[in-house]
Amino acid sequence: MATPVSDDVRKAIAAKDPFALSTAADKEQMDRLRSAEELIEADRRRLQSTNRFAVAAQILVGWVAILGFVVNAYQSYTNKQQAERQSQVDQDRWSKEFQRAREADKYRAFFETTVLATDTANYDKRLVGYALLQEFVTDAEYSSKAMLMLEESLAQELRRNTGQGIDEAHRNAVVAIVTALSETRDCGALARAARSIDKVAQRLSKYGDIEEASEVFDVYVRRLVGQAAEVCTTMPDFRTVRRPLRDTLVKAPKIGDLKFPTTPEEANTRMAEILRDRCLTDVAVSGATDCPDIFAGYAKLCDQPDPPPKEVAPASTAKSKVDAGNVREVKAVTSKDAAAAASQLAANRQADTGGCAVMKEVSARYPPPAAGPSGSSH
Repeated sequence: MATPVSDDVRKAIAAKDPFALSTAADKEQMDRLRSAEELIEADRRRLQSTNRFAVAAQILVGWVAILGFVVNAYQSYTNKQQAERQSQVDQDRWSKEFQRAREADKYRAFFETTVLATDTANYDKRLVGYALLQEFVTDAEYSSKAMLMLEESLAQELRRNTGQGIDEAHRNAVVAIVTALSETRDCGALARAARSIDKVAQRLSKYGDIEEASEVFDVYVRRLVGQAAEVCTTMPDFRTVRRPLRDTLVKAPKIGDLKFPTTPEEANTRMAEILRDRCLTDVAVSGATDCPDIFAGYAKLCDQPDPPPKEVAPASTAKSKVDAGNVREVKAVTSKDAAAAASQLAANRQADTGGCAVMKEVSARYPPPAAGPSGSSH
């Protein structure tokens, strides 16, 4: 039977006093204490080894968690990038589909409009077609096609007018066609539209119907020259639009109540008078006319100085500039060209004198309405 542990031994163990423990305990108790110490140490070592594995496992779990977070973040980023790329691809595809559908709709609308405009049996449908073609005249892609259709339609309408003068139905059709031709803010397009007066001139030459040609000519002046006065920014551009009409009037002065021969200045003056008279009729019956703006635009163009002629030698002469002996010849030709250009500018200004005087006078009587504070007219 083991010797019971005395209080002195317990106190020495509690105080961790090895000297007191060796004095109070006998050999047997010391052996038992030593065995107990060895067991405790072995258990501590076992627990320490287990703790190391637990810490290592925890660290491993932590790294795995961090790696998983990084992988998840990268996967989310790549998914987002892929989704954005797919969204852009889808958007581009739908944009192209929308553009194709829009172009197809526009083509279909143009085709259906031309069907209306070329309906020989129904006058009302033709008028609707001419009115709808105005929308395509302002479209850059369909402008040339629409203007070609309108020019040919004008020839057809004049061909159908078999009586002397022009009846109400064909007059309305001609007005609708020329109005559609003038519905553009491009001065160059107006110049092309003005060249369609040749169809009127050809018909006049063939049938000699002065009354019909005069009415159509007046419509051209009112619509095309009036629109040019508003949209053209320089007098040379305005002259380009007016020139086909002026030349037609010079060759056939009777359509403007003039006598042969007629000078360009007289033709310009007469066209300005026609524009003024037609506009004054509109002003008398309508409060929504653009005539005051036309008067003001025409007068403003008249006040603009013409650009000076460029002193540029002809290409064939410019090549000889390498030869020192031909420098004097180049300068002489250049000066001659400049003098000719200056003379032409002076002739143009002189030809505009009468028309400008008419427009300045009527513009002073009918100024454009003043804009209100918010841009509205009062």
